[in-house]
Amino acid sequence: MLIVFRNLMFLALLALSHQVMAVSELSKHSLSVSQSMSAFYMYSLSEGDTRYQDQFKKYLSQAEQHLVEYQKQEPQKALELRTHWERFSSDLKFEYVDGAGFTIPLGLRLQYRKYLELVYKKTNEIIRSEANVAEQLFYLSLSVEIMAARFFDVASAPTGAMTLGSGLLIDPVKMAGVFNERVQALLKMPIDKSVKGNLKAIKRKWQFIEETVTVFKQETAYLLVYYNKDKISKLLNKSQVVLAGL
Repeated sequence: MLIVFRNLMFLALLALSHQVMAVSELSKHSLSVSQSMSAFYMYSLSEGDTRYQDQFKKYLSQAEQHLVEYQKQEPQKALELRTHWERFSSDLKFEYVDGAGFTIPLGLRLQYRKYLELVYKKTNEIIRSEANVAEQLFYLSLSVEIMAARFFDVASAPTGAMTLGSGLLIDPVKMAGVFNERVQALLKMPIDKSVKGNLKAIKRKWQFIEETVTVFKQETAYLLVYYNKDKISKLLNKSQVVLAGL
């Protein structure tokens, strides 16, 4: 009986490991794009801290790699993304101007913003409500990174939220509501204790920055937002590893 139980447990863990890998290259690309945007604008908000420039380059490279893989799998579906990506990705750099700090052309900012909207839309089309727990954890991480990217975009813009315009797909307030609901639902599930502990820590850290990220204000502790969104993502990644039995 014990041997049978162990075999069943092994098969369950094996299935979970495959479930973690079931996250699409498109979703991974979206995550890296979001992370790159946060690091890109944090570089200017920190007045040129090279740590964020290094992170930006790393995430941008990962975004490119995932897009290449997505193109191999879905060449037609990836065509629109590749076309938009090549219009601006190689030009993403700041120019330092005395008296104005680190600046980028408005057109480039809008291209980057438009691309985030595009990958968000396409990723939403493939997210299934019945996704397994490991996938749900990934999508929680993606949600936080997209909300953070929008926040850092707005926070670094000279005119703040006024640059956003109307008709945008990314609604941080709505996304935050869905995020909170998903965390609560996962906490009610019979999952690994360490994962549940991570989710409770994630809930606390998110509550600490939620209003800042969703209700744009000029006076913001950017470092605290960046630190907490990174901690949330690391806790979610750690939980995925636990579920995979790695």
